[in-house]
Amino acid sequence: MTVRGEHIVVSGDVATEQRRTELSEVIRDMAPDMVIHNDVRVVPAGEPTRREELT
Repeated sequence: MTVRGEHIVVSGDVATEQRRTELSEVIRDMAPDMVIHNDVRVVPAGEPTRREELT
């Protein structure tokens, strides 16, 4: 998270869209007068679909 003046920029990865939304809500509750730029990406963290080969 980076704060620049009245703007908060959040970045990183989360596993679901719900977590991304919750992150914005928490920040909004803590800093209601700030402008939030949510650059968090949703990266599903499901179980592997195949066996990983190590070389």
